[in-house]
Amino acid sequence: MEKRSSLTWKTMVLAALAGAGIGIGVGLILTAGMGSDTVTVFQDGLHQQLQISYGQASRLYNLILILTAFIAARKYFGAGTVISALITGFAIDGTVALIGRFIVGFNLPGSILVFLAGQTLYAFSLAMLIRCKLGMNGLDSLIYVLQEKSGISYRRLRWGVDFLLTWMGWLLGGIFGIGTLISILTTGPLIDRFQQRRRVT
Repeated sequence: MEKRSSLTWKTMVLAALAGAGIGIGVGLILTAGMGSDTVTVFQDGLHQQLQISYGQASRLYNLILILTAFIAARKYFGAGTVISALITGFAIDGTVALIGRFIVGFNLPGSILVFLAGQTLYAFSLAMLIRCKLGMNGLDSLIYVLQEKSGISYRRLRWGVDFLLTWMGWLLGGIFGIGTLISILTTGPLIDRFQQRRRVT
């Protein structure tokens, strides 16, 4: 991993924007009604089983990942890991509440556009968090550790993790749809593509 960025207002704002972008992207995916992204299928399973909001399920998921990443992937853990996680859940609930009412009733082409916008923003924001070098989200921290130890590319590891999260989420009652399959196939490659661009210094 490249040298960690110093904790400045710029990097803190970027990490916060990344967290908000992740949450808004997930919120758009949820309201499109085509099936959740892979992480949200698992979070939706928690939402169904524990009878809590999507945002609360996201915060619970992120808390578990933060603790795991702090123990097992401290090299990639930082302030950005916590900042983005704190904001993401609230951004999901806000997007579903504020935008969901306008998207309900969209025809199929409209739903597809909303989903694609959400998926692109989701992947871009995850890549943005990696590029600002202030600490990755918990899941990517663990994936990067696996990449170092196994030599398997990030893209392939991401595919495997996405399939695992989807399967576990489906068992818990999470919503699975065509959008989930699209997310499995595109999240890793999109993050790879976006994070190869010029990094924040």
